[in-house]
Parts: sequence; C-alpha cells; structure tokens
Amino acid sequence: MGRIADITTAQTTEAERRIRAAGQRPTRARLQILQALLNLAQPANHGEIQEYMLTRWAETMDRVTLYRGLDWLVQHQLTHRITADDRVWRFSAINLEHPSHPHFHCLRCGQVLCLPESQLPAPQLPADYRVEDVEMVVNGVCPHCQRDN
Repeated sequence: MGRIADITTAQTTEAERRIRAAGQRPTRARLQILQALLNLAQPANHGEIQEYMLTRWAETMDRVTLYRGLDWLVQHQLTHRITADDRVWRFSAINLEHPSHPHFHCLRCGQVLCLPESQLPAPQLPADYRVEDVEMVVNGVCPHCQRDN
C-alpha cells in the first residue's frame, strides 16, 4: 500500500475542491480526513477513520490531529457529526445533494447509515429563532442483526 502522498491528484480532487470551495486552505491532514470520509461513504467514528487511513494508505495520524481536523471540517460545514444513543460521535462527509438527512442506528451492532432519500421535518420555531442544523437518528435493528436471532 502506498502512502497518501502517493495518491494521484484525481483521487484527492474532490476533497481539495470542497475545502477550496469553502474558502479554506487544504492542509495535508484536512485532505486526508475528508478523503477518508468521502471514500468510506457512511458515518465513521474516530477509530474507524484511523483504521481506514492505516489500512488504505499505510498512513497514521495522531488522535489530537484527527480530532482537531474533524472539528475543523464540522465547523466549516464539510462534514457533519452524528451522535446516536450509544454516545459515540460518528462523522460523515456532507452529502451535497442531501445535506440534511436522517440516520439509522442499529441498536445491536452499532452501525450507522445515512438515509439521504428521507426528508427531515421542518421544525416550527418561535419568532426570531433560526435553524442552524437538524439532526435525527432512527434507532432500530439492521437486517443482518435480525437474521442473527
């Protein structure tokens, strides 16, 4: 496996394009983290992101850099943070076609899936309040865990 520095320009174009479109500088860590989330295509926790980078690119990143990078990507609306009942933060690259969408959390295996085709309800807020973000997690049991019963 090659290092992330060996990844072709075409493979990092989307991550770099998104960071530049946000008017920000695409540092190595930001590119690595966002590219990992784009490749994973489903919400992932810190450990899963680190594991992906290690197995895919033979690249390691210390936890502090990863945490700061994820926080930076959330702050600049390039990723969103999902918190399910298990209180584990998972991160996903923003789906440009469906930026706000609910998620499904399996109560048995812990898997979290994006449900981009579903619509979030629009909350009715009092006057002078503004919605910044809406998060909805549907808790249930995935088909794999249902078969294991």
